[in-house]
Amino acid sequence: MVAFRARSEETQWPILFIDACLFGLYCFIAMRSKRYWPLALAGFGLLIVATHLAHALDAGISGWAYWTAARIWNYLCLIMIGYGAMTAPRRYADIEALEAEIDVPGATRR
Repeated sequence: MVAFRARSEETQWPILFIDACLFGLYCFIAMRSKRYWPLALAGFGLLIVATHLAHALDAGISGWAYWTAARIWNYLCLIMIGYGAMTAPRRYADIEALEAEIDVPGATRR
């Protein structure tokens, strides 16, 4: 609430800075991950930053369209983070099951 100005039709520069930093973090995570959901997360982060920049460059974009687009992209980011959190336990359970099936040298099969 420190950076956000409610009921403002202008470009929110502090929010743009915060969203750009988050986009950089999302890109870092996406480049280091073996999963696909961080790529979608980074894509939605890019759309958030692009929405801010489009509003900054063209004052003709209404405040309603600006905030609606930003909220849609933010909700999609939250959905991607939720998807990643929801599928993480299953992924690690699958890895543990595969590790348990690896043959130990000298072991016999039943």
